[in-house]
Amino acid sequence: MVDSRDELLHVAKLARITLSDDEVQELLPQLNKILDFLEVVRSIPSVDDTAVFATENENEYREDTVRPFDDPDAILSQFPEKKGRYLKVPPNL
Repeated sequence: MVDSRDELLHVAKLARITLSDDEVQELLPQLNKILDFLEVVRSIPSVDDTAVFATENENEYREDTVRPFDDPDAILSQFPEKKGRYLKVPPNL
């Protein structure tokens, strides 16, 4: 449970967000309700460590195999900006 304004501001700093005084006053009770609910969920006894999923779907994995690709120029032709075999992409910030 978040007991004080300072703790909420610390959490906001960790999340890299800035909160106004009005937002702090509004969010403090809401965050406490969320944390109280998480304590209720945590207190539910579990029968075992079996994972529970919302659907019956299971992951299906395929074997990771190397396959030759015959036409790399087909991929290169789809890029709007290129120089030879080099592709221009947006910077990754």
